[in-house]
Amino acid sequence: MKRLALPFVSLLAALALPSCLQQATTIHLNKDGSGTLVEETTLGAQMSAMLEQMGALGGGEAKDPLKEMASPDKAKARATALGEGVTVNKVEAIEVNGNKGARATFHFADINKLKLAPGSGLQDAMPKMPGAPEAAAPKTQPTTFQYADGLLTITNPDRDKSEIPAVDKAQIGAPDLGGEGMEPMMKQMMGDMKISLKLVAEPGIATTTATHVDGNTVTLMEMDMGKVMENPAAFKKLQGVDQKDPAKAMEALKDFKGVRLETQKQITIKLK
Repeated sequence: MKRLALPFVSLLAALALPSCLQQATTIHLNKDGSGTLVEETTLGAQMSAMLEQMGALGGGEAKDPLKEMASPDKAKARATALGEGVTVNKVEAIEVNGNKGARATFHFADINKLKLAPGSGLQDAMPKMPGAPEAAAPKTQPTTFQYADGLLTITNPDRDKSEIPAVDKAQIGAPDLGGEGMEPMMKQMMGDMKISLKLVAEPGIATTTATHVDGNTVTLMEMDMGKVMENPAAFKKLQGVDQKDPAKAMEALKDFKGVRLETQKQITIKLK
């Protein structure tokens, strides 16, 4: 029950920020072991507008934080972090229902060389707030993939070898969302927040040990904050979780409506 807490623990840091974000990461696997990884990250209209205004403060030399999300250089750096032989297919700025952000599509020739560190996609995709201090990099072990003869084995990282840095809310100027009467503000800021990590077996799935399966799609992790926040007591419990204790985070998250995650250390997927 502790193995896949790390992606969610890293999301606790996001809850400290006054923004509404959505990120969907989808791995598409072909029968020959090649495929694509698509990372789509968008920010709510209020946060997008604030970043655009702050990016313009520096004059002609200032970089637009939202445009930086779709930067080819950023995508290339992300491809390198994803593993040997991973290349950028396309990166583009997107707008979905008023939310602005970027969609990056990467190609991998061999999923055996793909390494997906929990929370890294979210951290790499988020634009840097002008004037904000650099965030500490999480020390995480990657999720690894072993594929041969149509059988994929996904091994989740060892929580004992990973650490997600704590967020200093005072330093970044974030509000205390656990204060008295803050529930309406929390719903406004975070009600649309959604995070997911899924794998699509393009030829179809013959058999699998995965917990959450829908057709040819395996959900490894999914959080819908709108559903989580339907239970205020549960949300307060989530806020109080120690970011450096994945075991406690897992215990707090396991029964939440709006949360699905794979808790097994290792799962297998046999492709058709």
